[in-house]
Amino acid sequence: MIRFLPLFFSVFLWPSISLAQTDSTSVLDAQCRDVDTGASLPYATVVIRRSGEFPRVHITDLHGRIEIEGLAPGIAHVQARRQGYAPSDTTLVLSRGLISTLELSLLPIPILLREETTVQDISAPDLIRLLIANTRFEYLHTGYANMDTYAFDAYSSQKVINRKTEEVVAGIEYTIKGYYQPPDSLAQHITGIRNWGKWRLSVSPGLTQSPARGIVDDKSFEIAPHPLSSDALEHYHYERISTVQVGDLHVSRIGVSPRHGHKPGLLGDLWIARDDFSLVGYDLRLNFLALLQLRGIDHWQVYQQNTRYLNEYWLPSRQICTIKTRDYTAQATTRCYRYDLNADLPPAIFEAPEIVILPEATTRDSTFWAAHTADRDTAHIRMKSELLQGNLPAAWQKLGSGRNQ
Repeated sequence: MIRFLPLFFSVFLWPSISLAQTDSTSVLDAQCRDVDTGASLPYATVVIRRSGEFPRVHITDLHGRIEIEGLAPGIAHVQARRQGYAPSDTTLVLSRGLISTLELSLLPIPILLREETTVQDISAPDLIRLLIANTRFEYLHTGYANMDTYAFDAYSSQKVINRKTEEVVAGIEYTIKGYYQPPDSLAQHITGIRNWGKWRLSVSPGLTQSPARGIVDDKSFEIAPHPLSSDALEHYHYERISTVQVGDLHVSRIGVSPRHGHKPGLLGDLWIARDDFSLVGYDLRLNFLALLQLRGIDHWQVYQQNTRYLNEYWLPSRQICTIKTRDYTAQATTRCYRYDLNADLPPAIFEAPEIVILPEATTRDSTFWAAHTADRDTAHIRMKSELLQGNLPAAWQKLGSGRNQ
């Protein structure tokens, strides 16, 4: 559940390091598309090369986008790659203190796989019916018969931006150890916290289970029905936008909007795996009438992207929660980077509140943060290595470095 806090009074409650964009650096906002269909290309690899520097590798989100902050001004060579497409190369000049936008169009290679496939056999409403019929843990992931429990590590950062000046005025950084037990038990322990700046609002730490539910000013709200409710097809319109084919997998992007414009609801997109009807991700925001119920809130949005582990389980890899008031924006990004499936978890873990801040979390020193960063980097490398050793479909193995960053 997302919790909105209008004022930050206690370091102990929601204590991050600065993610501020300074005037001396640049921002790159890039979009990858299929040159024939114009469809967005998620999971594309974007490599940025600069003279005298190591290449930087990034992966596009479900919208086919990346946004990279803190780049040094000057000439940069950008290459986009994706299985089934010819690489796209370009060179641009990054300007100091400005955002550079770039669209990378990739040409399909006919002998391999195409991004856009014609899907006549499963309509958007039918895909939604099949997803709803599946056992599912809220909006986090589909339930799997041979997955009982899991533990995961996560790192989260949050920034607060003054909407008038676009200045980052506060930040939080925290480390998380999470635990799941079916059907619907999630425990998240905050193991490290550090923060800076002057707070005017914040988002509670950890993964949120549903974009349709939250707390504002200690008052809870819930949008019902929501797009994955049992009766959602009576209240929402669904439209298939595109289908991505990678290896032996197909993922459809479904547009979502309320059928009745005079009722509170959610707008945005859902991504569904057509092979087993698992939830791959979503990007949903409250509509205007829903926002009217939340005093002082102008925007409420949650984006979640799942990654397929062991060629079977779609589990959360990134979640971004964005809340805006008239004067400030709070954005929290959480990345899950290690899963231990079917772990032996003590029942006592789930007897406490869902989010627990451990006593030592607020006293972590620089040694802890340095070790945690190194451990996180090592876990990413190990996970990519394990996934590429036969656990992904053959076509995914060719994607190479950066797939799970």
